[in-house]
Amino acid sequence: MHHPTSLPKIAGFASIFIGVVTAAFSFISKSSEAAIYIGAAGVMLCVASIIIARKNIDELQMAIAGLFLSVVATGIGIWQMYNL
Repeated sequence: MHHPTSLPKIAGFASIFIGVVTAAFSFISKSSEAAIYIGAAGVMLCVASIIIARKNIDELQMAIAGLFLSVVATGIGIWQMYNL
């Protein structure tokens, strides 16, 4: 039996993946500008995922978690810019 994967589910997983990668990069990176740019790109992609996944609460929760991680990554980049 074939179980197709829906676009909102893929968008939710992609958002989580983007959020984790951007947060990890901002912790590892010594370049604050790169952390800010990648974090901001992650925020934009996660907002697009939220728009796609807004009708299903499970996928929406994953997209919001990815957005949170991307915002944290951007905040870390801004903190690095002013404190390091």
